[in-house]
Amino acid sequence: MKRLDHRFAAGGALLLLALVALPSAVSGQVLPTPAAFVRFFDLRCFRIPAPQPSLGVPLRLDHLNPYFVQKGLPFELVDVKEPQDLCVPVYKENFQPTPDVRPFLQYADLKCYGITGPSLDLPLHLDQLNPVISGLFGPSLEVVVKEPQQLCVPVYKNNVVPPPAIRQLIAWLDVKCYRIETDQIVAGSIQLTHLNPLFAAIPPEKVDFVVQAPQQLCVPVMKNMTPPPPAVRPIVAYSDVLCYDILGQPLNQPLMLTHLNPVLVGMGLPPENVPVKATHKLCVPVAKNGFFPPAN
Repeated sequence: MKRLDHRFAAGGALLLLALVALPSAVSGQVLPTPAAFVRFFDLRCFRIPAPQPSLGVPLRLDHLNPYFVQKGLPFELVDVKEPQDLCVPVYKENFQPTPDVRPFLQYADLKCYGITGPSLDLPLHLDQLNPVISGLFGPSLEVVVKEPQQLCVPVYKNNVVPPPAIRQLIAWLDVKCYRIETDQIVAGSIQLTHLNPLFAAIPPEKVDFVVQAPQQLCVPVMKNMTPPPPAVRPIVAYSDVLCYDILGQPLNQPLMLTHLNPVLVGMGLPPENVPVKATHKLCVPVAKNGFFPPAN
């Protein structure tokens, strides 16, 4: 543990230049409200097939969601392992993001790495925030949060760099994904449409839900004690998503993925070229135990 903490302190010095530049980056694009952003925060995840090299980076992860903060859940020291998924923004059926949100969402790509840790064994009440899923599966469900499985961090694809005014938000969208247990079993199909400009030519697709319970809950975290800037923290802190297994067309594309989060950028981590294959998850926004994202 002492070795890891020493590395966290050293990494903090590397962030100084990036953090000094943040105030100017926050100007130029009006941020959406937390409620406006989160209800459209839908991610479709594609597998990065094994074998892949481990990232081999130790990180301290602290919770950001107000309910988990209020519960006093402790930080975790994790070793970030191999990349497993690329999760990209989509919208469901005809429920398109509003103009204040779409510029941010369309670049909200997350790369998910394997991690391990102890089980939380925490019961939660979840409320669906997107009306399409609420209409399909009901407005709420009960889950038990178990062990962490992945850390998902923001990236950009094939050198298509998001504008600075957009990066002010999406660069901080880190989520930690836990395995969950629940009695809710789902079935059905849903139409998904890509939002990221790189995938604009891919037509909408009907995908099928695997007939089983949702598998993961992903919750916002900060890395190495480096919090999001005050202007974006209220949005990031409520960016929780519940993940369902789906069946659909594979992406089957090689992509170059480059980190956006200032902590990982400060570590000098290089871009990675990865194959992106089968689709297998749809992650949708939820609120935990009555802690809803604020409307202003």
